[in-house]
Amino acid sequence: MIDVQKKLLEDLNQKKIDHSVFQSDPDKSNNPFNQPEIFIFGLEKDRNSYKEVLLKHQFLQLKRQPQGRSENLEAWIGFDESKGDLIEVCLCLRGRKDEQTFMMTQNDGRINKGFKKAPKNRLPFKGPAIALVGSDGSGKSTVTTDLEKWLSEKLDCCRYYLGSGDHYNPVYKRSIKMIRRQLKSFHTLNKQPAIKPGKNRENQIEKNIKKKGLKNCYNHINAYYLYRISVHSLKQLKKAHRFSERGGISLFDRYPQNQFLGINDGPKVRKAYGEMASFMIKRLIDREEENIKKCVEMSPDLVIKLIISPEIGILRKPDHHILELEKKAEIIRNLNFENAIVHNIDANQNYQEELKAIKKMIWDYLLQLAKTNG
Repeated sequence: MIDVQKKLLEDLNQKKIDHSVFQSDPDKSNNPFNQPEIFIFGLEKDRNSYKEVLLKHQFLQLKRQPQGRSENLEAWIGFDESKGDLIEVCLCLRGRKDEQTFMMTQNDGRINKGFKKAPKNRLPFKGPAIALVGSDGSGKSTVTTDLEKWLSEKLDCCRYYLGSGDHYNPVYKRSIKMIRRQLKSFHTLNKQPAIKPGKNRENQIEKNIKKKGLKNCYNHINAYYLYRISVHSLKQLKKAHRFSERGGISLFDRYPQNQFLGINDGPKVRKAYGEMASFMIKRLIDREEENIKKCVEMSPDLVIKLIISPEIGILRKPDHHILELEKKAEIIRNLNFENAIVHNIDANQNYQEELKAIKKMIWDYLLQLAKTNG
């Protein structure tokens, strides 16, 4: 594959533009401030020539950040498909030659402390909302974590968790665990024990009433916890929407859906407690489904489905049942995202190859957005 950085420098030299180019330390051992890979000091009159070369290599221009300097600075970013890395170019343009520009470098050719870490670069248009969905064992959290690290090196990116797993641990969840332990000790989670003969009948009845009350309390707290997941997801989506409006990239680990109840981040309260004759439960059902409806309406822009076979999934999640994994995998295939571009990725393949393919999908989508937004 083409070495984008090398080819870019060759084309700049062939243009014979009057400029000075400095590259950051390739192993970044002396580059603690996440500097751009390439600094180009040139003249304002050559702006179009630089732009032509950068666009040729599919670089896109980022939103200008205030630097407090006299130079006319531009930040451009490209993608090296062979390595899966983002490449940043800092273009510093001046109206005329200035010897001070060349005094800003150290003897070894790297940029000195005058270019410390700048504010995170943002896109000059509304940033995309990217969701990764998949059945258990498909690697959603691992992939989104690695993508956040990759994008955050050059762009302002934030990851949002929209599920109910270990990443979401409110006080309700801890209360439920405590009550569940009590219920297990009483053996009353599924049925009320019979009153044993020869024992004090009144004491046994009182004890069973307390157990039944504890179970009822558990059901209501658990229903409220399930409802709060939808509240949390809606808050996260609103926060992500504001972030994307400012040019940031939002990454979602999972995404709510209302096509399937009680599974794959769909509404949960109705399936779990819909038969209970409780006013509170009915209110929670209505509110949860309303929240998830709002989440669905705030559709992501790009959805990447991680498709994994149940046989591989059970190896990664041995505590699950293979029939359950088969059902979830089928649901993922059938999920519709009407207002989003959807891609399928084979999550059975080598992880590094999978991650590289996802990065390419995201980069192609960013280029598409750049063309759409001029």
